[in-house]
Amino acid sequence: MKALLLAAAAGVTLACAAPAASSEPGWARPAFLPQDAQILAVLDASPELGEARAMARRAEAEHRGLAAGPYETTFGLTGDRRSVRGEGDYSEWSLQASRALRLPGKRAFDLKAGEAGALAARDGVDDARHQASLRLGALWIEWLQAEGQVLIDREEIAVGEKEVAALRRRVELQDASVLELELSQAALARAHALLAETQGRAEAARASLDMLYPGLAPTQAPVLPAPVAPTRPLDAWVPVVMERSHEILIARAFADRDAALARRARLDRRPDPTVGLRVFDERGGAETGAGLTVSIPFGGSGRSATADRQAAAASAAEARYLMVVRDVEAGGRDDVAKVRSGLAGWSRAQEAAVAAAQAAGRVARAYELGERDLTDLIAARRQSFEAARAELAARAAAQGAMLKLALDAHELWLSEEAPH
Repeated sequence: MKALLLAAAAGVTLACAAPAASSEPGWARPAFLPQDAQILAVLDASPELGEARAMARRAEAEHRGLAAGPYETTFGLTGDRRSVRGEGDYSEWSLQASRALRLPGKRAFDLKAGEAGALAARDGVDDARHQASLRLGALWIEWLQAEGQVLIDREEIAVGEKEVAALRRRVELQDASVLELELSQAALARAHALLAETQGRAEAARASLDMLYPGLAPTQAPVLPAPVAPTRPLDAWVPVVMERSHEILIARAFADRDAALARRARLDRRPDPTVGLRVFDERGGAETGAGLTVSIPFGGSGRSATADRQAAAASAAEARYLMVVRDVEAGGRDDVAKVRSGLAGWSRAQEAAVAAAQAAGRVARAYELGERDLTDLIAARRQSFEAARAELAARAAAQGAMLKLALDAHELWLSEEAPH
């Protein structure tokens, strides 16, 4: 038990002494994480990033399409023979080229809508990496916590096996009762059951890591060190989270796109004219000519309904942007609160684990002297190991909360962004 507590305390020194090659202001990168190059490689190879990049290419293509406009030149060719009584038969043909023209102002709003959509898609790539990073961070902490508890469970089993072996010999020598042996065997069986459960969780977490992020997890899990508070004051993190949030940027871009489309729809209530050039040859070449054609649709209630629908969509997008801003701020405040409570909770859990280990040691010495019975020793040891597990859980919660805060503030693993 003391060895485990010393290893956790040594993690503080390890975390502080580790080279901060990729540290960012406000966040000292912990040593239990893999190298950034490895993490970025598996994140960039993930299906989430592949989908986001494809969506970005689609948005760029839509941008080009909006810039070019929906209209194309149409060519028409007709040929026939005319029969005139008393004159004979004639070959005739006509050729026409026509194209609809966007009225002034419409192209500008098409460009704005396309640019905003492309911007949202580009930010969507970074947001996809952010979401994948959050999943990786949570799974990594879960794996390290499970592997740490495996060590605690194994230590409890080792202590229990030594106790059972000693009691079995004492029963043979009639220096201890069978009841004492059975109590020790029951405690050992409980420890084995806990280990089986913990190993299952560790194996499941490792399997998920290997499937989602192949080649990232090392053979042996790193020790989860004691948490170290961020260098940036906790009260200063929420503005950073909001300033760097891709969710806010994406929502703003979509609101701008829908606003441009709404203004475009209002202009589209005035239909675009179609202008054409026609040349013809009639009566076998006896009559030739050329002319211009202009056609204008009559706008009806359908165009008005489209404009109203797009205006409502723009209002909804603006409201969605405000909701995203509110949600991101609430999420940042929640992150900060969890870091603050996590650090405080771990400090108390560590104190409790140290006290429980010391108490178990005193009870063990008293038992050897015959001053306490076996049930007291078993209870003290159980309390000590449970306190160690609680300390590990609190350590993992604090580390997980700080890692999530750092990721939400984009302090890590965003290779396509400029450093903050």
